[in-house]
Amino acid sequence: MGSDDGAKGRDGRSWWSAVAFLFFFVGPMLGLEQYLAAQRRLRVARALAVAPAADARPPAAPAAPPPPPPAARSPLPPPPLSPAARPPPPPRTPAAPPPLPRARAPPADEPEGVADAVAADSLAAPPSLVDELVALAALPPREALAYLDADPLDVERVSNATAWTCPDRRLLSSSPRRNPSRAAAANLKAAKPGAFVWFDHLSKAGGTSFCEFARRNLGIKRTPSYYCMPPDPKVPGPDGRVGRWPGPQLKGYIERTKHAVVANEWDAFPAPVLERDFRDAAVLMTIIRDPLDRLVSTHKFWGILNNPAKVKPELVPWLKRKNAAARARPMRRDTTNDFLSQVGRDNFATWKFASYAEPRFDDCKGDKACARDALATALAVLEKFHVVVPTTWQAWAGPLYAGFGWTRLEEVHVVNIGKVQSSSSKKDLAPSDYAALREANVLDEVLWHWARRAFLERLRCPPEL
Repeated sequence: MGSDDGAKGRDGRSWWSAVAFLFFFVGPMLGLEQYLAAQRRLRVARALAVAPAADARPPAAPAAPPPPPPAARSPLPPPPLSPAARPPPPPRTPAAPPPLPRARAPPADEPEGVADAVAADSLAAPPSLVDELVALAALPPREALAYLDADPLDVERVSNATAWTCPDRRLLSSSPRRNPSRAAAANLKAAKPGAFVWFDHLSKAGGTSFCEFARRNLGIKRTPSYYCMPPDPKVPGPDGRVGRWPGPQLKGYIERTKHAVVANEWDAFPAPVLERDFRDAAVLMTIIRDPLDRLVSTHKFWGILNNPAKVKPELVPWLKRKNAAARARPMRRDTTNDFLSQVGRDNFATWKFASYAEPRFDDCKGDKACARDALATALAVLEKFHVVVPTTWQAWAGPLYAGFGWTRLEEVHVVNIGKVQSSSSKKDLAPSDYAALREANVLDEVLWHWARRAFLERLRCPPEL
């Protein structure tokens, strides 16, 4: 009997302990979790300078009945309840997602025909995937990178791009204003006079190999001899810096030489010129690389292989000097300053596709609104490209090139100095340097995610009518 009574007493105390734990610990913790979730949502909304829309919030859950007051302490524990009579634990309420930004209206001074498409078709539309990506520019870099690391675009685990399934929610717009010119693609495929490929070459992102690839498909006589860069008698050297040419000069060159491809490596992409003068003549192509891998490769090529100094510069200090020089001496169309400083700058790809007509994008100086506009402009410009290929997925890009009548689709890898090298920023950088460089290049990290998703959609998704 004594043994049975002791067991019952222990059961009673155990049940009372469970009830007390639920009431005094679990309940307050759930309330604290809901409070912190609300604070996080409010912080994101303030960072985006957008008040969350009332109609975008989930319906409020019915108020839970107030908990019963705690029972007075008793020297004896209450009798244990049967399992059927035990109250269920409080339900866990999931935190609502942070509010998304509204589509922004284009500033009055954005490039004609390019950045005006950022919001013109979607001012009243719900936020898109692009809106979500652009909003990251307003967040602290570490928070933006944490969002990207969660793989919201489903690009990190792709092992075979040809087997990727097109999702219901698209990244790319269906608006003709924001899409590549179908007429330009048809004209190039038909080899019509005046049709040509504009290849925007990000230094150390496979541009040399692309030129050889284009030459195999278009023919030697239809490609400039120096890495597909056309010459200009007024510019010293074999590279005439086509990115600075006005429209009539480029048109005259194409008509005179019958060349079907030109490459622009050092200068910003002249989006207004191509949109205004070559909308239905130029097929736009580029290759995008992981931003930190590209920076490491840039240092190996320009800081070491092509550096005559006996003592070679270390990676991180060299990149910092190049970035500082790029911001101190921005490239403008009427200057001939140090082009190498640009290829080592932070957020190089964003600068290349956004800064042609916007001098403020040369250096946003920490201004979040400027960074957001630069990223939005770069993505709007790239959305008009016919081909955007990630360096890591070039083996799957054949169907995109085949659409222009190209038949020699085997991948080409060419280096002009030394042997083929694989630059891995994770291996070449200390963890602290890797983390710091990712934060400094957060805009290009967003662009890198966008480029991979855009490639998959161009490859696997049928056109939206």
